[in-house]
Amino acid sequence: MLSVRRSLAFSFAQRYTNLLLSVPTIMIVSRLLTPAQVGVFSLGMAFVGLIHSLRDFGVSDYIVQAYELKDGLAQTAFAINVIISWSLGIVVYLSSSYIAEFYREPGLALLLQIFCINFFLMPFGTTVYSMMKRSMQFHLIYRINVLQQFTQSAFTVGLAYLGFGYLGLGLASVASMIVLVLASITIGHAYRIRGLSLSHWRDVANFGVQRTTTDIVKRVAASTPDFVIGRVLDFAAVGLFSRGKGLVNMFDQNIMAAIKTVTFPSYAKDFREAGDPGKRYLTSKEFTSAISWPFMGFAALLAFPIMRIMFGDQWDAAIPILQVFALASIIGSLNSDAPEFLVAAGRVSVVTKIMISVQLLRIGLTVAAAYYSLLAVAAVNILTVTIVFFGFHWPIIKYSSVTWSGLGRSLARSAITTIVALIGPLSIVALVPPSDDSLWLPLLLSLVLAAVGWIVGIVFSGHPMRGELVNAWTVAKNRVFRPSSSSESG
Repeated sequence: MLSVRRSLAFSFAQRYTNLLLSVPTIMIVSRLLTPAQVGVFSLGMAFVGLIHSLRDFGVSDYIVQAYELKDGLAQTAFAINVIISWSLGIVVYLSSSYIAEFYREPGLALLLQIFCINFFLMPFGTTVYSMMKRSMQFHLIYRINVLQQFTQSAFTVGLAYLGFGYLGLGLASVASMIVLVLASITIGHAYRIRGLSLSHWRDVANFGVQRTTTDIVKRVAASTPDFVIGRVLDFAAVGLFSRGKGLVNMFDQNIMAAIKTVTFPSYAKDFREAGDPGKRYLTSKEFTSAISWPFMGFAALLAFPIMRIMFGDQWDAAIPILQVFALASIIGSLNSDAPEFLVAAGRVSVVTKIMISVQLLRIGLTVAAAYYSLLAVAAVNILTVTIVFFGFHWPIIKYSSVTWSGLGRSLARSAITTIVALIGPLSIVALVPPSDDSLWLPLLLSLVLAAVGWIVGIVFSGHPMRGELVNAWTVAKNRVFRPSSSSESG
């Protein structure tokens, strides 16, 4: 547990550092670029994200969950990563002009070609990264990611200010990838892959086919709104949709992913060493729900001042989209590491079947909703995350010690905490509603009351996070008020 707690500390430190760098970056860039420019970049990222599902081929997860690293296995993973990644880079380069022609946006071709550079660089960093994750070397991962995020933020703001538009965002991603590779090779030098091999290609391929199938379907479903909106409506609508879900995505990438980064290898370790991964899973749900539910509830209530302050009035149309995504994320947060739990349990085929079924439904509903409104497209997520919740938790209960009653008890105290935390913000919205002339005051008052209410809710409900807060306070107090060596000797 000490190892997991320490790993979580570094993982959260990394994500909070990323937030400190990325939030000001997004606020600045949102005022320098138009919704249409953001829309072109979002569509390009959607295509690249889809291809990245093929590029990784499940290699990263295979290294983390493998029961033992046989001789040549890491070299095989690296070789497969290079072959697939470079091949896909060439495919994206050759198809870029056709994609741009389909969407009637010539600049999209150059943006995709810039992204191609990442495909040729990425294998040299991601395999080393996976080796460090397997060994839970999150202090090294923290240093690497901070360097990468700082580089991306600096280049993003600088190139946007210089007028590079969405191409500047693409160039910034290449700069950050170069830093990621160099940092992984130097900081993680003990985990560098030396040599190439294909001796274990069957093992990697069997796992990779199922994992990649799942990732592709999931990526297609997640990117369908961008693909369809860009064709049916326009790039400004793509930008508004992207910005509306941006805050939720930011939370998922910087908070939920911090937890998932640690829980996946810890689940795999429990299964390898005959521990109790079910107990750890329930603990994960308790902590993630106590964090995510109040945050998403707050975002839904205060969406107007949040969007105005962060992005400006040109993004007002994205406010209801944010509210719908926040509500969907309250349920979706419970699914955050459910697939990883089943993969760690050796049930990757189960994950594949569930994801294909649900995401195909999501794609169909999204296409239909796009012809109605942006809000309807966002609302599709509420239905799909609910189906995903039950779809994943039936097999989790079947293959582990988790029970429905145990899951319910784990979530009950988080529900109480959320209700208490949101009483204050709800009162402010009712009594002092935010307006064009009053943004900061209601937001800050709501934030303070939410923080106080959250702590009260944790204590009142007897939530296990109470022990972690007490422990963190004790550590901080001891460090601040620790007597100096001179006074002790005196």
